[in-house]
Amino acid sequence: MSRQTMSIREKSHFLMQIKPKEKDIAVKCIVKENTKAPLVPLIFFLALCALPSALPAQAQSVQEVVTSVENHYGTLKTLTAKVTQKNRLKAVDMTQKFDGTLWIEKPGKLRLNYTNGQVLLIDGKAALFYSKKSEQLIKKTFTDFQLANIPVAFLLGAAHIRDDFDVLQSDPKTPRSLELLPKKPGAAMKKLIMAADTDGRITGLTIFDRSGNITEIIFAQEVDGATIDDKLFTFKAPKGTEVIEQ
Repeated sequence: MSRQTMSIREKSHFLMQIKPKEKDIAVKCIVKENTKAPLVPLIFFLALCALPSALPAQAQSVQEVVTSVENHYGTLKTLTAKVTQKNRLKAVDMTQKFDGTLWIEKPGKLRLNYTNGQVLLIDGKAALFYSKKSEQLIKKTFTDFQLANIPVAFLLGAAHIRDDFDVLQSDPKTPRSLELLPKKPGAAMKKLIMAADTDGRITGLTIFDRSGNITEIIFAQEVDGATIDDKLFTFKAPKGTEVIEQ
Protein backbone atom coordinates (compact mmCIF):
# COMPACT_ATOMS: atom_id res chain seq x y z
CA MET A 1 0.00 0.00 0.00
CA SER A 2 1.50 3.37 -1.02
CA ARG A 3 1.66 6.28 1.40
CA GLN A 4 -0.66 8.34 -0.89
CA THR A 5 -3.52 5.86 -0.53
CA MET A 6 -3.16 5.24 3.24
CA SER A 7 -5.85 6.54 5.57
CA ILE A 8 -5.04 8.70 8.61
CA ARG A 9 -5.37 5.67 10.92
CA GLU A 10 -3.15 3.54 8.65
CA LYS A 11 -0.51 6.25 8.54
CA SER A 12 -0.58 6.45 12.33
CA HIS A 13 -0.01 2.71 12.59
CA PHE A 14 2.85 3.01 10.10
CA LEU A 15 4.54 5.69 12.21
CA MET A 16 4.33 3.57 15.36
CA GLN A 17 6.57 0.98 13.70
CA ILE A 18 9.45 3.18 12.55
CA LYS A 19 12.45 4.56 14.40
CA PRO A 20 12.12 7.86 16.34
CA LYS A 21 14.61 9.70 14.10
CA GLU A 22 12.60 8.75 11.01
CA LYS A 23 9.27 9.58 12.66
CA ASP A 24 9.78 13.38 12.72
CA ILE A 25 10.39 13.50 8.97
CA ALA A 26 7.42 11.25 8.21
CA VAL A 27 5.09 13.28 10.44
CA LYS A 28 5.94 16.52 8.61
CA CYS A 29 5.28 14.91 5.21
CA ILE A 30 1.98 13.32 6.22
CA VAL A 31 0.64 16.46 7.96
CA LYS A 32 1.54 18.56 4.92
CA GLU A 33 -0.39 16.31 2.52
CA ASN A 34 -3.37 16.15 4.90
CA THR A 35 -3.88 19.88 5.51
CA LYS A 36 -7.24 19.61 3.77
CA ALA A 37 -8.28 16.49 5.63
CA PRO A 38 -11.09 16.63 8.23
CA LEU A 39 -9.89 18.18 11.51
CA VAL A 40 -10.90 15.35 13.90
CA PRO A 41 -9.04 12.51 12.11
CA LEU A 42 -5.95 14.72 11.81
CA ILE A 43 -6.00 15.49 15.56
CA PHE A 44 -6.41 11.76 16.26
CA PHE A 45 -3.38 11.08 14.07
CA LEU A 46 -1.21 13.67 15.82
CA ALA A 47 -2.18 12.32 19.24
CA LEU A 48 -1.07 8.83 18.23
CA CYS A 49 2.22 10.19 16.95
CA ALA A 50 2.98 11.49 20.43
CA LEU A 51 2.94 7.94 21.84
CA PRO A 52 6.24 6.04 22.29
CA SER A 53 7.36 3.91 19.37
CA ALA A 54 7.45 0.84 21.58
CA LEU A 55 5.68 -0.28 24.74
CA PRO A 56 7.76 -0.11 27.96
CA ALA A 57 9.34 -3.31 29.19
CA GLN A 58 7.32 -5.29 31.71
CA ALA A 59 8.16 -4.36 35.31
CA GLN A 60 10.44 -6.80 37.06
CA SER A 61 9.11 -8.96 39.86
CA VAL A 62 10.38 -8.70 43.45
CA GLN A 63 12.45 -11.86 43.04
CA GLU A 64 13.96 -10.64 39.76
CA VAL A 65 15.04 -7.37 41.37
CA VAL A 66 16.55 -9.15 44.39
CA THR A 67 18.34 -11.62 42.14
CA SER A 68 19.88 -8.79 40.09
CA VAL A 69 21.19 -7.13 43.27
CA GLU A 70 22.54 -10.38 44.74
CA ASN A 71 24.24 -11.27 41.47
CA HIS A 72 25.82 -7.82 41.21
CA TYR A 73 27.25 -7.83 44.73
CA GLY A 74 28.08 -11.52 44.57
CA THR A 75 30.74 -10.84 41.93
CA LEU A 76 31.80 -7.44 43.28
CA LYS A 77 35.29 -7.28 44.80
CA THR A 78 35.79 -3.56 45.41
CA LEU A 79 33.62 -0.46 45.32
CA THR A 80 34.05 3.29 45.74
CA ALA A 81 31.21 5.82 45.93
CA LYS A 82 30.15 9.25 47.13
CA VAL A 83 27.67 9.13 50.00
CA THR A 84 25.00 11.53 51.22
CA GLN A 85 23.50 10.53 54.55
CA LYS A 86 20.64 11.98 56.61
CA ASN A 87 19.96 10.88 60.18
CA ARG A 88 16.55 11.75 61.60
CA LEU A 89 16.80 11.44 65.38
CA LYS A 90 13.37 10.99 66.93
CA ALA A 91 14.30 11.60 70.60
CA VAL A 92 15.67 15.10 69.96
CA ASP A 93 13.57 15.87 66.85
CA MET A 94 16.65 16.70 64.80
CA THR A 95 18.00 15.83 61.35
CA GLN A 96 21.73 15.55 60.69
CA LYS A 97 23.23 15.57 57.19
CA PHE A 98 26.64 14.19 56.24
CA ASP A 99 28.58 13.78 53.01
CA GLY A 100 31.47 11.41 52.54
CA THR A 101 33.50 8.98 50.45
CA LEU A 102 33.04 5.21 50.72
CA TRP A 103 35.49 2.39 50.00
CA ILE A 104 34.59 -1.31 50.18
CA GLU A 105 36.79 -4.35 49.72
CA LYS A 106 35.32 -7.81 50.10
CA PRO A 107 35.23 -9.75 52.22
CA GLY A 108 34.25 -7.55 55.14
CA LYS A 109 36.25 -4.34 54.76
CA LEU A 110 34.68 -0.89 54.62
CA ARG A 111 35.75 2.70 55.20
CA LEU A 112 33.61 5.83 55.15
CA ASN A 113 35.32 9.22 55.52
CA TYR A 114 32.87 12.01 56.28
CA THR A 115 33.66 15.60 55.33
CA ASN A 116 33.14 16.69 58.95
CA GLY A 117 36.15 14.67 60.16
CA GLN A 118 34.31 11.53 61.27
CA VAL A 119 35.56 8.12 60.12
CA LEU A 120 33.81 4.74 60.10
CA LEU A 121 36.10 1.76 59.56
CA ILE A 122 35.25 -1.95 59.43
CA ASP A 123 38.19 -4.35 59.10
CA GLY A 124 36.23 -7.61 59.14
CA LYS A 125 36.56 -8.12 62.89
CA ALA A 126 35.58 -4.83 64.48
CA ALA A 127 34.13 -1.41 63.71
CA LEU A 128 35.91 1.83 64.59
CA PHE A 129 34.10 5.15 64.94
CA TYR A 130 36.37 8.20 65.09
CA SER A 131 35.23 11.76 65.77
CA LYS A 132 37.74 14.54 65.22
CA LYS A 133 35.50 17.03 67.02
CA SER A 134 35.16 15.00 70.23
CA GLU A 135 38.64 13.45 69.94
CA GLN A 136 37.19 9.99 70.61
CA LEU A 137 37.64 6.59 69.02
CA ILE A 138 34.99 3.98 69.73
CA LYS A 139 35.89 0.37 68.96
CA LYS A 140 33.04 -2.12 68.73
CA THR A 141 33.44 -5.86 68.11
CA PHE A 142 30.59 -7.89 66.63
CA THR A 143 29.76 -10.89 64.51
CA ASP A 144 26.60 -9.60 62.81
CA PHE A 145 26.26 -6.31 60.91
CA GLN A 146 22.50 -6.26 61.56
CA LEU A 147 23.06 -6.37 65.31
CA ALA A 148 25.81 -3.74 65.10
CA ASN A 149 23.39 -1.12 63.68
CA ILE A 150 25.75 0.18 60.98
CA PRO A 151 23.43 1.08 58.07
CA VAL A 152 26.05 1.38 55.30
CA ALA A 153 27.48 -2.04 56.23
CA PHE A 154 24.40 -3.54 54.55
CA LEU A 155 26.40 -3.43 51.30
CA LEU A 156 28.84 -6.00 52.66
CA GLY A 157 26.06 -8.60 52.82
CA ALA A 158 24.08 -7.53 49.75
CA ALA A 159 24.95 -10.77 47.93
CA HIS A 160 22.78 -12.76 50.37
CA ILE A 161 19.74 -10.55 50.97
CA ARG A 162 17.20 -13.38 51.03
CA ASP A 163 19.22 -15.25 53.66
CA ASP A 164 18.77 -12.39 56.12
CA PHE A 165 15.57 -10.62 55.07
CA ASP A 166 11.99 -11.22 54.01
CA VAL A 167 11.50 -9.18 50.84
CA LEU A 168 8.35 -7.23 49.91
CA GLN A 169 7.50 -4.66 47.28
CA SER A 170 7.19 -1.29 49.03
CA ASP A 171 5.29 0.46 46.21
CA PRO A 172 3.97 -1.07 42.93
CA LYS A 173 4.72 2.26 41.21
CA THR A 174 8.43 1.83 41.97
CA PRO A 175 9.11 -1.89 41.40
CA ARG A 176 12.86 -1.55 41.98
CA SER A 177 12.29 -0.19 45.49
CA LEU A 178 11.97 -3.08 47.95
CA GLU A 179 11.07 -3.38 51.63
CA LEU A 180 13.33 -5.70 53.62
CA LEU A 181 12.32 -7.12 57.00
CA PRO A 182 15.09 -8.72 59.13
CA LYS A 183 14.60 -12.41 59.85
CA LYS A 184 16.89 -12.49 62.88
CA PRO A 185 15.44 -11.52 66.27
CA GLY A 186 17.23 -8.69 68.01
CA ALA A 187 18.21 -6.86 64.82
CA ALA A 188 18.70 -3.15 65.46
CA MET A 189 16.80 -2.20 62.30
CA LYS A 190 13.02 -2.60 62.09
CA LYS A 191 12.94 -2.49 58.31
CA LEU A 192 14.95 -1.26 55.36
CA ILE A 193 13.88 0.24 52.04
CA MET A 194 16.35 -0.51 49.24
CA ALA A 195 16.41 1.13 45.81
CA ALA A 196 18.40 -0.43 42.96
CA ASP A 197 19.03 0.36 39.30
CA THR A 198 18.52 -2.01 36.38
CA ASP A 199 22.07 -3.38 36.77
CA GLY A 200 21.39 -4.44 40.36
CA ARG A 201 23.47 -1.61 41.82
CA ILE A 202 22.06 -0.24 45.08
CA THR A 203 21.42 3.50 44.73
CA GLY A 204 19.76 4.24 48.06
CA LEU A 205 18.92 2.84 51.49
CA THR A 206 16.41 4.00 54.09
CA ILE A 207 16.80 2.30 57.46
CA PHE A 208 14.14 2.42 60.19
CA ASP A 209 15.49 1.37 63.59
CA ARG A 210 13.51 0.21 66.62
CA SER A 211 13.96 3.53 68.41
CA GLY A 212 12.10 5.42 65.68
CA ASN A 213 15.18 6.90 64.03
CA ILE A 214 15.46 6.99 60.24
CA THR A 215 18.70 6.95 58.26
CA GLU A 216 18.68 7.77 54.54
CA ILE A 217 21.74 7.01 52.42
CA ILE A 218 22.18 7.94 48.76
CA PHE A 219 25.05 6.49 46.73
CA ALA A 220 26.48 8.34 43.72
CA GLN A 221 29.50 8.11 41.39
CA GLU A 222 29.82 4.41 42.16
CA VAL A 223 32.86 2.67 40.68
CA ASP A 224 32.96 -1.14 40.73
CA GLY A 225 36.33 -2.91 40.67
CA ALA A 226 38.35 0.15 41.67
CA THR A 227 41.92 -0.31 42.85
CA ILE A 228 42.07 0.31 46.62
CA ASP A 229 45.20 0.45 48.78
CA ASP A 230 44.76 -2.07 51.61
CA LYS A 231 46.37 0.42 54.01
CA LEU A 232 43.13 2.39 53.78
CA PHE A 233 41.50 -0.18 56.06
CA THR A 234 43.79 0.55 58.99
CA PHE A 235 43.40 3.57 61.22
CA LYS A 236 45.78 5.13 63.74
CA ALA A 237 44.10 7.63 66.02
CA PRO A 238 45.88 10.96 66.58
CA LYS A 239 47.82 11.34 69.81
CA GLY A 240 45.61 12.29 72.73
CA THR A 241 42.49 10.57 71.35
CA GLU A 242 40.29 8.89 73.95
CA VAL A 243 39.74 5.22 73.04
CA ILE A 244 36.51 3.53 74.17
CA GLU A 245 36.05 -0.22 73.64
CA GLN A 246 32.59 -1.78 73.61
